[in-house]
Amino acid sequence: MKGRGGIEGMLRRRPFVRGFDGVDDVALVGGKGRSLQELRAVGAPVPEGVILTTAFSAALTDEGKPVPARCVEALDEVRRRLGGGPLIVRSSAVGEDGTTAAFAGLLESIFPVDGADSAALVAAVRRSVASRAALRVRAYEEARKVRLQGVAVVVQRLVPSAAAGVLFTDGVMLRGEWCRGHGQALVDGAITPGAFRLDRRASEGTRRIAHVERLPEDGSPFPLTNDAARELVKHATTLERRRGLSLDVEWAVDPEGALWIVQARPVTDRRTFLWSNANISENFPAPVTPLVVSFARAGYDAYFRNLAREFGIEDARIAAHDEAFRGIVDALGARLYYNLSHIHAVLRLMPFGDWFVDSFDVFVGAGASSPEGRRVTDEITALGRVITHVARAYRDLPARVARFERAVDDVASRFHPREVATMPERALAEGLEAILDVRLRRWVDASLADCAAAVTYRALQALLRVIDRDDAGASVHGTDDPAARHHALLKGLDVAGAWSLRSLWELAVVVHADAPAREALATCGGRFAVFRGALDPELGARVDEWLDRFGFRGSGELLLTEPSLAEEPDRLLLLLSRYVEAVGDPSIESPARAFERQRAERERETARLRARLTGPRRALRPLFDALVLATQTSVQLRERARFRQALLYTRLRGVALALGRRLVAAGITDAVDDVFFFRFDELADLAADRASPSDVRVLVATRRDEHAALSALDLPDVFTLAAGTFVAPSALETSAAPAPDLSTDDGVLRGVPASGGRVSGRAAVLGGLADAARLAPGDVLVARQTDPGWAPLFFLVKGLVLERGGMLSHGSILARELGIPSVVGVPEATTRISHGRDIVVDGDTGHVRFP
Repeated sequence: MKGRGGIEGMLRRRPFVRGFDGVDDVALVGGKGRSLQELRAVGAPVPEGVILTTAFSAALTDEGKPVPARCVEALDEVRRRLGGGPLIVRSSAVGEDGTTAAFAGLLESIFPVDGADSAALVAAVRRSVASRAALRVRAYEEARKVRLQGVAVVVQRLVPSAAAGVLFTDGVMLRGEWCRGHGQALVDGAITPGAFRLDRRASEGTRRIAHVERLPEDGSPFPLTNDAARELVKHATTLERRRGLSLDVEWAVDPEGALWIVQARPVTDRRTFLWSNANISENFPAPVTPLVVSFARAGYDAYFRNLAREFGIEDARIAAHDEAFRGIVDALGARLYYNLSHIHAVLRLMPFGDWFVDSFDVFVGAGASSPEGRRVTDEITALGRVITHVARAYRDLPARVARFERAVDDVASRFHPREVATMPERALAEGLEAILDVRLRRWVDASLADCAAAVTYRALQALLRVIDRDDAGASVHGTDDPAARHHALLKGLDVAGAWSLRSLWELAVVVHADAPAREALATCGGRFAVFRGALDPELGARVDEWLDRFGFRGSGELLLTEPSLAEEPDRLLLLLSRYVEAVGDPSIESPARAFERQRAERERETARLRARLTGPRRALRPLFDALVLATQTSVQLRERARFRQALLYTRLRGVALALGRRLVAAGITDAVDDVFFFRFDELADLAADRASPSDVRVLVATRRDEHAALSALDLPDVFTLAAGTFVAPSALETSAAPAPDLSTDDGVLRGVPASGGRVSGRAAVLGGLADAARLAPGDVLVARQTDPGWAPLFFLVKGLVLERGGMLSHGSILARELGIPSVVGVPEATTRISHGRDIVVDGDTGHVRFP
């Protein structure tokens, strides 16, 4: 109580109303208010106004409650000073319009407000103060790692604006934009504005000052007279010198042509970042919740930092790139994206990293990058250190991946779904800590396998290009694309993704041979409990064993919000029925036989390619043998690591849901799945009783609403976004080099060949694993993308067409494992191919035809 009295006393001593005639502490008048005071101090034409201070806002009550007497007095003073004309009410938060965060357009400005209407003025002021708590403001704060400290309110006479614009003072030629009327359309990005430049050297004299580069979408003419343009440059540059910062100056022109300056903020971080969901969307194919986002952010940060240390990069250089590591991934439109600009920065940690970044930029069309300028001698020294560390890291890669598997298996066994249901909350908190420990500190062994697969794949690609050329330098096969020539060397590898479907086939063989089990499967009505109850003990135990070993797999298994087959075993029956049907079809070979056939073909092709290394090229045989073995081994190890990754994430789901049930039982939350709307650290604090649950319901409700709104956004796969910009379609710029349209007008769809062979069949176009009932054995699967949870379907199909993916995506690897002709990266495949239509898939050329 004493502390509360002290706060109230402090508020009584602080003024509630300030004018523009002085320059106050920003903590009292906020960023915008302080800026307007400084503009008035340098003689700029600022519309008349007053500032309701942060002390006023702190004392103001919420809507529906009486306005405190001191606040009433302050509002009366506003009306006395400004009269009854139209007003504009604007936020002025402490932290707004700063050097690192602008909060541009995020807090509300309300206009026109009738100054003679006291109720309207109170409502507008309350609305401006309340905008501090808006979802978009909190998202911006989280993205920029800043926090607003208080809100003041600026009330000004509203300029009858004929045109409005913005001027940036960075450079000799000051850049600007304008539009007709008030500047809201410009701020919102609702129109394409006009563009101009003003020469700062022409503020006085006869030099031409204005250079119009583009008229706005609304067709309005350039609104600044020469005198107004010179006045704008004069006041903008004077304030720029006073602050020592480049400024973003907002201005307006009234119907008489008079200039008014309404705001000036520092030019904040003007970088733009290139975002892409390539590859990451395979693991996270749907909107993600705060729990997943926070876990993924921390995980990718640790992933790349630990790799950098493993490769011998100095701690000082890692620390210097801290921002890049912290921003490798983020959620935009509630979906996970890679920040490719930050990945560039991380790539520069490697010796001669600028060369790698420039090569990468050319590949994706991202434009030239800025080199760090390290000396060549330093690069060579660093290269030697990196080679030493890399050799040490990869010397025992199989043992290191096995160590990662043991770490995951240990956590998985301790926090099995059967165990967590009865665990006390403290034990569940320990489960969260154990899972996070694996993700942050044990994952480096798995990440080494990822890197090995990518590096050896590219190295083998280069070597195959050499082998595939004759002495004249011409390509033997008539193509410079080496991707298709990888097919035969990367199939039949016994990858982890195929384990579940091979085991499911073995189970289907037993069910097919057992008449009562086959009858139970046909008559159970899709109810697993009925089917399981009809089995003999031995077969029932076998079904239970399959669910225990592979039931954690499922589509969207890393999203946490999707139930696994073990949780909803009814879904297993559809797959099992299809497999039993396939067992009875003599034309369908078993997965084991398909694997043996693929392995034999791989061995024959390996021997054939090796035999071509004759004469002077014979010296390449040891390199060829080593690269083939290294690539095959690293792909196997990578898939083993991804298998355990799914296991760890599903254990996280189990622990989170167990905590969710406890929170509901305690009356803290309303629904079990509310836990997915906590960040990982918040959930851990609740589980360990380190946080107060008093406002949990409000927090969850707010985040659910935000998640629903963001999930509705339809964002492109690749785009650029200005730093700190709140995500909305109008704020995005699509990549300067979009993926090429590989389709043509000749009725052929073109993509990337991923698994060789040619097949024709009925197209089964599936939007997700839930559509599996539409798939019949022998169909060609057409989908936007697949994740490891789709694996059981692969054995039922004889061809594969995907809109997304590459040679090392899970779908491509599994297709090669089973010998399924496949084409990936086919634009709009799911819309251009009708379900049920016959198609021809050529996995050697990357063509999909309509017969």
